[in-house]
Amino acid sequence: MSAWERWSLHLAALATAGTGLMDGLLRWFGQRVGEFGPEPHPWLPLAQHLHVVTAPFLLFALGMTVRGHLQARLKKGPEGRRTGLGSAFLIAPMVLSGYGIQVVTDPAWRTALAWVHGISAGLFLLAYLGHLLLRTKRAPEASPARVVALT
Repeated sequence: MSAWERWSLHLAALATAGTGLMDGLLRWFGQRVGEFGPEPHPWLPLAQHLHVVTAPFLLFALGMTVRGHLQARLKKGPEGRRTGLGSAFLIAPMVLSGYGIQVVTDPAWRTALAWVHGISAGLFLLAYLGHLLLRTKRAPEASPARVVALT
């Protein structure tokens, strides 16, 4: 995996996770009571649009990672495979549920897909960060300061 591919993945993951967290927090905790009842936070549309715009970059970077990193690592030893494979298996439910939220009109299905998206994205983020932290233990040149800077 080249440095360009690695940094593309890290930046896309940071942008997508950041906008997704902002969107989720504004949805759950940003609801305000207006003159006519509950209303969404005024920044919610911007957060959602930014998340929808950055997510395809992450999907592209994940595809590069599967081609350039995951396939090569599977041929080597078992070191670091649990967190990497865990991240890889969470990509499909995360992406498909995110797409489903955009196209499904039934409120019950949207709610169910939103839960699947939030849970799979949260688990993906934890597995991704765990994979980066395990990398610092295996590779001394990858300092913890770099991992903290990425998160």
